[in-house]
Amino acid sequence: MSVEEAYVEKVYRWDDAGAKTMEEGAGGDLVGVPTEEEIVAHPMDELLRTERLPHIWCPGCGLGTALSCFTSALMRSDLDLDKVAIVSGIGCTGRVAGYLRLDGFHTTHGRALPFATGLKLANDGLKVIVFSGDGDLIAIGGNHFIHAARRNMDITVICANNFIYGMTGGQVGPTTPTGAAASTSPWGNLEHPFNVPNLAKAAGATYISRWTALHARRLEKSMHRALLKPGFTVVEVISPCPTAFGRANRDAYGRDMMKFYHENAVIRHGAHPEDIDIERGGEIVCGEFVDIERPTFQDRMHALHREKAHAEYKPWAELDMEDRIRPEEAISYKTPLDVGPVGAGEKHVQVRLGGFGGQGIILSGKIMGRAQAIYEERQVSFSRSYGPEARGGACSSALVISDGPILYPHVERPNLMVMMSQAAYAKYHDQLAEGGHLLVDADLVELDPDADQDVTAVPATHIATEELGLRIVANIVMLGAVSALSDITSKEAMRQAVLDSVPEGTEEMNEKAFERGYEIGLELLKERD
Repeated sequence: MSVEEAYVEKVYRWDDAGAKTMEEGAGGDLVGVPTEEEIVAHPMDELLRTERLPHIWCPGCGLGTALSCFTSALMRSDLDLDKVAIVSGIGCTGRVAGYLRLDGFHTTHGRALPFATGLKLANDGLKVIVFSGDGDLIAIGGNHFIHAARRNMDITVICANNFIYGMTGGQVGPTTPTGAAASTSPWGNLEHPFNVPNLAKAAGATYISRWTALHARRLEKSMHRALLKPGFTVVEVISPCPTAFGRANRDAYGRDMMKFYHENAVIRHGAHPEDIDIERGGEIVCGEFVDIERPTFQDRMHALHREKAHAEYKPWAELDMEDRIRPEEAISYKTPLDVGPVGAGEKHVQVRLGGFGGQGIILSGKIMGRAQAIYEERQVSFSRSYGPEARGGACSSALVISDGPILYPHVERPNLMVMMSQAAYAKYHDQLAEGGHLLVDADLVELDPDADQDVTAVPATHIATEELGLRIVANIVMLGAVSALSDITSKEAMRQAVLDSVPEGTEEMNEKAFERGYEIGLELLKERD
């Protein structure tokens, strides 16, 4: 029985004579009974790019809730979605623009507001929304934030505040509470954080509110008000980050942080923003704090143009189509980048390491990059998996290593590949460049018999488990083997980078693992010869 048939069966009625009845429409269609497609469809499907789901956010993260609230508020706003633009910066929150089926802009770090300002100035018929994180908006983008508020640009800002740089390694951010731990402040943050609502008020925002991800209904209502309010409007969302902030501060799970919000959040509408600082372990004051009227930048600009330019002045959005400048008439300029290729005999290689979460794949990439950048004095670019992928599935770190300029940091055809799990091997091994060398963990990777590749199987996990008694150092064993089997880095540079990077107190064990890996690498090298 289909979903639709099951639904129809349930809505039949019986009259007083016991006869089975159902109102039918023209052509015998059941009136008011949804189709199977309508039953299965999600109410937000029209606004979400479902082909990009599931999202990358970690379990317990509040960004999914914030996005759900925003889509609900946007649907209720009756705004013309063809005239809505969503702008995000870099970071976990920056992924929002890519998940919404709107005209979206995923911009450079800290520059979401300048992009949004340009959009609004070019076409003030657009509703422009910036949805980004506290690091992107308040740290590197802080200057743009205060000046956009000062100008009262007609832009809505959703600031997801998780108190930390979640995507890039858990560093102290501009809103990290004093005393809170982070990867760059293991003993506690010494700095006083920004109070986002107070900063927005001082700079001139017309509407300001703050809610936690726990206050979903109130958050949705505030977002709805912010979308319809003229001027620079700000909604701060206090969002849990159990992976970076939570683990560093002993709230390892999303439920722990949500429980904290439930016990410590208080609602004080109209509170002065200067009185709502967030302190570590203290109360979180939520509510709507500012709702005022101010002429927007666009209002003043149009008034000035009408007064000084000519009486027939019209904003761009009000112009007839034939009066608008066509894209092909716009002037563009290009400045050539004159950078020569890497010279003969100079090194320029791509490297990809892969495995599953917990194998230290990202750490291994950082160690290799450190060996090259610090001790070999080469240019290095480093990229890595983010979100849940870094803790499961096919985790990866990738490097471009060069004696000359690195003009493009993305790894597409690695010359050296190290794969320590079957999932990572299956996902990445086809990328290996022609003539490249692939190292795999002999115990964890089964090779594709149809792949014609230069492969060396290194028993890294076996050595770590059976000889050293500590499976977790298998990645360091593999780095030792890499030093012996490739000419990318010297043994001493890699060894020193390992000692610089491992936790204090584990140097001896990791050095032993590296040396054993180097030994097995030399043995395998002899076999290859």
